[in-house]
Amino acid sequence: MSSRPLSSLNIPRSTLSALTRAGYETVQDLQSIESAEYLAQDLKISISEAESVFAPSQKPPTPFATLPLTQSAASMAKIAEKFTTRSSTIDKLLSGGIQRGHILEISGPPGTPKEVVAANIVTSFVEAGEGVIFVDTQNMTSPASLNDSLQTSKNLPSHYLDLVHHLNIRTLPDLVLFMHNLPSLLATHPKVSLLILSSISFLLQGGQNLTITSKHAILEKFKQVLVQASASRNLTIVSTSQLATKILNADGSPGTFDTGARGVMVPQLGTTYLPSGRTYRIIFVPETKSSGIIKVLSSPIYQGKGPAPKMPYSVSRDGQVP
Repeated sequence: MSSRPLSSLNIPRSTLSALTRAGYETVQDLQSIESAEYLAQDLKISISEAESVFAPSQKPPTPFATLPLTQSAASMAKIAEKFTTRSSTIDKLLSGGIQRGHILEISGPPGTPKEVVAANIVTSFVEAGEGVIFVDTQNMTSPASLNDSLQTSKNLPSHYLDLVHHLNIRTLPDLVLFMHNLPSLLATHPKVSLLILSSISFLLQGGQNLTITSKHAILEKFKQVLVQASASRNLTIVSTSQLATKILNADGSPGTFDTGARGVMVPQLGTTYLPSGRTYRIIFVPETKSSGIIKVLSSPIYQGKGPAPKMPYSVSRDGQVP
């Protein structure tokens, strides 16, 4: 049953279209979903619609006598596993660390320790013997600096260099090609469980002769690939993002430079390329060169309604966020 296409399920065409747009292709993809509620949130459909998909996609119950209890428990524990960001402040905002198979976007102005946090997450995965793909678009984290970061750990496996794949991607066509080939790349590197996307917003800035329609189409394709990888392969994804200025009117509605009352800094790519159901978005808001506030923009629990979870941060002399 798990390899069947989604079209084999008896579900409405509109729901099938929503699943396809979100990157789900087979029944196996749906079997990694935690609940109908999660699916409803991810696809922005009603609970009843989600339940009509979720229930028939699940595997039939296995007789108790044939259940491999130890293996099942280990598998469940691995899915729920969390990895430390090596910052107690950020771990608290993430309810204990970044969960396997989830997505974390880290935004902030230049000078904030976005890349440091991403490199620290790499260290946490490598310590556990997990493979990593690190995509660098601006040489913000070179192979040498990434290795220096890894060397701060005393718990690296002997073959740790074989676990880290650092890729320099300098053009938008190369990034599009990488995203297109990501599923096959993951298939040939089964140990890879973490993908770092460092400042990919840089390649989608002005000067690329992109129309708004083309940019949205590219980001929608990125979203499908990332959803598919996180849902079906339990790939954890960390994206660092630069900021852009958003002009707001006095009533909070979008404005222009002529009508706007204030400007706020927001992640450059917005939320277009990120699925809502399993994504955490945090932003560094500096107040001095070495301190400020880390704020949660959105998470699977917090969707922007009410006061945003936030905590003060400080940067140590070696650039870390304790």
